[in-house]
Amino acid sequence: MRIFGFIVFFVVLGWLAPAEARIYCPLPEDGIWINPDATAKEITRIEIETTCIDEQVQARMRAFTKCIPRDCKWGWTPAELRDGGGFRVLLVGFLSSKELRVRAFRDVLDVQMLETPHDPARPDKREVYNLQRR
Repeated sequence: MRIFGFIVFFVVLGWLAPAEARIYCPLPEDGIWINPDATAKEITRIEIETTCIDEQVQARMRAFTKCIPRDCKWGWTPAELRDGGGFRVLLVGFLSSKELRVRAFRDVLDVQMLETPHDPARPDKREVYNLQRR
């Protein structure tokens, strides 16, 4: 009877102990995402690449904004995995910086952008985009 009690204790302990979070690649955000209705200076496309090396996520992202005659391309930038899912990246440009927080929901990529101009006289700008998987 005593052995049975120890077995039950360890089984229950195993259920209550937090399991290690295992990450499987590619992550849901991996891929090419497009915004077909973008207007000037809005995000038209985001590309995300993810790989897992030794149980660690390695991710990079690049964004495109609507310009004329062709879209402006922000270079590949390392992306940080956010608590609760999704990624964060900081894109630094000549006139402003853009912080992008992205998270995939099936075939939609929710993008929250905070643009901070380097000129303190100009206000920050917040925008939300929903891009579609290509």
